[in-house]
Order: sequence, then structure tokens, then C-alpha cells
Amino acid sequence: MKPSTEKRTISSFVYPLLGAIVPSCDDALRLVELGQQRPLYLHERFILFYNSPLCLHCNCKRGEFDKQRAKLREIQASR
Repeated sequence: MKPSTEKRTISSFVYPLLGAIVPSCDDALRLVELGQQRPLYLHERFILFYNSPLCLHCNCKRGEFDKQRAKLREIQASR
């Protein structure tokens, strides 16, 4: 194996960790759309609940998320 010539910095370790901890719009929307296609597993429902506040710093996709979440609730009620 070749040793990597790319230097690893502290920020290259910290930012992915923070990205996994902070709620994310992309994860929430992906799970809402997945839940419309099939029932979500328990761990997926927990992740959706955790990511429901979306990006706490901007709420950039709040309108789209709310529409998709309403569709998901209708689908779940009909199942």
C-alpha cells in the first residue's frame, strides 16, 4: 500500500464529526422521502426525529420538509 501524501489536519477530523452530530436538512429530507416509499425502521424513525429541527443555524429547507412530512403522515395513516 502507498502511504497517503495528503496531510490530515485537525479540521479534517473535527468537521465530519460535527456533521454527524448536528441535525441535517439532507438526512431529514432523504428519510422523509424514503418513508413515503416504505415504512421506516425504528432506527430510521429515530434519525428522522433527531434531524427534524433541520439545520439549526438556517432552517434552509423547512418549507419543503414540512410538505413532505405532511405527505408522510398521510401515507402512514393509510397503512
